Amino acid sequence: MTLESDIVCLRSIPLLNSLPAPRLKLLALMGEKLHFDAGTVIIEEGEKPEGVYFILQGEVELSHQRDDGRTKRFLFETGSIFGDVPMLCDQSYIGEVAAKTDVAALRLPKDVFFELLGTVPDFCVALSRDLASRLYRLADFVLHNEKVH
Repeated sequence: MTLESDIVCLRSIPLLNSLPAPRLKLLALMGEKLHFDAGTVIIEEGEKPEGVYFILQGEVELSHQRDDGRTKRFLFETGSIFGDVPMLCDQSYIGEVAAKTDVAALRLPKDVFFELLGTVPDFCVALSRDLASRLYRLADFVLHNEKVH
């Protein structure tokens, strides 16, 4: 991919589409473009986050096997971010993160992510809305025992 196509791809991610072009260019240059084949474990349960991942294409699954043998799963789709919550909480991953399909992702190092939070108000607002949306869906699931969407 070219730098221009990377920027177009990043602009398609809802969380990033309000960023000015120079910031998107910085992300494209500072981020690490990764590919994971379906079934690849991206992060082991208990690992500390070293960056955040934007899913450019594909689906990623966060899963945790309970003591009773059942597995709980949470799906992240194209355009999603993961790794932000444990990093913001300074916690380890609560489950294993694996590619459910072939995945293209951009990994932003911790320092670049925190620089964005500190210097780009629109990014802070977008991330806050994204986090609030995820929290709302989780509360809806817990209260109504319905599928998290």
